[in-house]
Amino acid sequence: MKEIKETLKNLCGSSYEVGSQIGNWALSKPNLLQAMLLPPKAYPQNKMKEIKKLLDEYCSGINEEIQGFADTVGVSVEQVIFYAMTYLERGCSLMAALPGKTENGHTLLARNYDFNDSMEEMCFAYTEIKGKYRHIGSTLNLFGRCDGMNEHGLAACKASNGLPVGNFEGGQKAGVTGFSFWIVIRSILENCMNVKEAIDWTMNAPIGYNISLMVADKDNHIALLQCMDGHKAYRILEAESAETYLNATNHTVLEEIKPYEKMVIDSSVVRNNAITEFYQKNDKVSKSALKQLLSLSYPHGLCCHYYEEFFGTLRSMIFDLTEQTIEMTFGSPQTNGWHTFSVKPLEEKELSVLLPQEKASADFYKISR
Repeated sequence: MKEIKETLKNLCGSSYEVGSQIGNWALSKPNLLQAMLLPPKAYPQNKMKEIKKLLDEYCSGINEEIQGFADTVGVSVEQVIFYAMTYLERGCSLMAALPGKTENGHTLLARNYDFNDSMEEMCFAYTEIKGKYRHIGSTLNLFGRCDGMNEHGLAACKASNGLPVGNFEGGQKAGVTGFSFWIVIRSILENCMNVKEAIDWTMNAPIGYNISLMVADKDNHIALLQCMDGHKAYRILEAESAETYLNATNHTVLEEIKPYEKMVIDSSVVRNNAITEFYQKNDKVSKSALKQLLSLSYPHGLCCHYYEEFFGTLRSMIFDLTEQTIEMTFGSPQTNGWHTFSVKPLEEKELSVLLPQEKASADFYKISR
């Protein structure tokens, strides 16, 4: 068993002021700060201009936020690794159900996020920036978001398709130039009010990451969008739809995108089949049943403890879009309690998180095609 810390933070003010707050937090954690910086003059100026321009267009305010961070920690903005990582990761399970499929008659979205704790800052934050929608969610690379819900009752989370795409050792080279997923999630939370706006933004934005995006809103819409090497497709369901649920793990499920997929890992198929079987066996889905599926160990459920192999459950989440709440665990749901959050300032503190350490079987990483 390994014990780590999860930080709950409030980030409020102008974009520059929020960046300064992040900088002061990073200064208190030297190892985190070091991991977020590049050596001086390591990032090409021409690329810096390109990514700054794209961010101004699709996620305005974040350049000012990074400037506030850089000024606070005393570096140039070119040294902030977020730029290099964003311009072009991880395993997850996603599912969403409409009121007709849920026991409480609410629209629910649930997910497990699986990766390696040493490559995450393990921070869950409430963000309130002037001119942007308030939201709560998990930070990534300090300035990005991995999941969350905003003040309008729109929730968003992601999974990777195939091998992780990114500018890091072992990462798959992006098929097209564009953003990584943490900009997609953040911009949706800050700028979109509902599922339609989120899908419109994603279809128009340049995305280099191979993403499965699941979104849901308080008006009983759910959607799955999948992107593979720049090719995009989506499916939207509403309360009157014949289908009542959507799910995805780490491979494509939309027919329009399947032809562009290069490989499928067997464990992704096993997890997606487990979700489909769960929906088919339960006429009405409850939150307690979702928690059981999220907590049950692979292959019967979605929980994994393979942290050293970059596939350990770092959080489990159930979004209730009708109540506009998130119930979640930090770390494995087998060893950590559930917390409930809404879109309002958090009690700032650090939580102890227990991560059971296990090894995956050899067939977990078997590639079927």
